[in-house]
Amino acid sequence: MKLFITLALLVSSTLTTALPAPSNTVDSDAIVNSPIHQAYIKGAFSNIGGSSRNDTRNDLIDGKCNDVIVIFARGATEPGNIGTILGPPFFDAIEKVEPGRIIAQGVNDYPADIYGFLTGGSMTGAQYMASMVSLAASQCPESKVVLSGYSEGAQVTHLAAGYIPEDLYSNVSAIVLFGDPDNGDAFPGSLNDNVKAFCNDGDLICHGLPIVLEAHLHYDHDVGKAAAFVAARV
Repeated sequence: MKLFITLALLVSSTLTTALPAPSNTVDSDAIVNSPIHQAYIKGAFSNIGGSSRNDTRNDLIDGKCNDVIVIFARGATEPGNIGTILGPPFFDAIEKVEPGRIIAQGVNDYPADIYGFLTGGSMTGAQYMASMVSLAASQCPESKVVLSGYSEGAQVTHLAAGYIPEDLYSNVSAIVLFGDPDNGDAFPGSLNDNVKAFCNDGDLICHGLPIVLEAHLHYDHDVGKAAAFVAARV
């Protein structure tokens, strides 16, 4: 707990100076060298999750199909393409309620760095996620797609929706977000009909503040409810 209290105090005391002044451009050096960035790197996500868990899934681009395809974007600084904090336990929870029916695909071309988080999410990651929806539609036309993201990955999911062709909206059966910095923002068209967002009490990230407290790191407690939401729609 001391780590998170220290982190909160550090970030709170530097919010007015660490972020660049509003403008049409972003001072990436100021962000990367800011106390906020260093707090994330040194404390927020370090040693969280199981390092022994598989942090990469490329089932779709490996040519696989199944009834349900889960496309997941990891949080900032997480390894692989699905991370270790939410991706693996979420997939396990869906597999438990829908055994043998899912494959998983992480978001590649996505650095999952602090710069991306502080500037609203990675555009390259968003474009890749949207391209996976198109690939799923062509490669596995009978499959139902689930989009999901954690933290910066939730930002990426919001952005990806803007790149998904409207005629593929019906392929997306559910969207599940954890610790969403854009919490409450609507998705376009019918994509907004099947969205579930999990935001813990006390998670300031969900209020648009770049402050990681302990509440932001425990969405693994919600994967059962998230899996039930998905199961009801696939």
